[in-house]
Amino acid sequence: MEELKKLMREDHLFQLSDEMMDKLCACMTEVHVPAKQPIITWDKVNTNVYIVKEGILRRSYLNGDVDCTNGFALPGTTVISYFSYYHGLPSNHRYEACVDSVVMVITKEDYERLICESHEFARYVNSMLMAQLFHDEKKMSVFSGDARERYVALMKNRPEILRSVSLGVIASYLGVSQAYLSRLRQSLTKGK
Repeated sequence: MEELKKLMREDHLFQLSDEMMDKLCACMTEVHVPAKQPIITWDKVNTNVYIVKEGILRRSYLNGDVDCTNGFALPGTTVISYFSYYHGLPSNHRYEACVDSVVMVITKEDYERLICESHEFARYVNSMLMAQLFHDEKKMSVFSGDARERYVALMKNRPEILRSVSLGVIASYLGVSQAYLSRLRQSLTKGK
């Protein structure tokens, strides 16, 4: 649990006190998630809050019949369906494990109780939400440009994703075909 606390502290600007972190951790249940198994699925209500302890999760949405990857959650990252949590609506995205993963689950009831009982925890949640918005905006600026530039940015900023995630998922994330991604990787390897 100490490693998870460290990862959570690295992922947030606002730092919880040790006492509040212990209260949060006391509400968590550890769940092992096999590769390719979702924890949040499209068209289902899921109000739980998840924190990635080990592994990598893929966030995706449906564009017609096409499953499009639009993000990843690494250890220390909080994962939630905002549609479900705040409005009781079915999720419009899906989170699934790219590799065998471990997540910590917190029920909405426990999360809300902590928010109501602790101004410190409420500030922490606000900080987390702002950080997620920042990372979404940063991703848009980093991932502008053509597929080659986006792949190079991914190599530079998130090499652990390239080491662990399938080419099909990476191709979906970059918005290219798997065949094109293979050719792109070969051209970059030859260019070294």
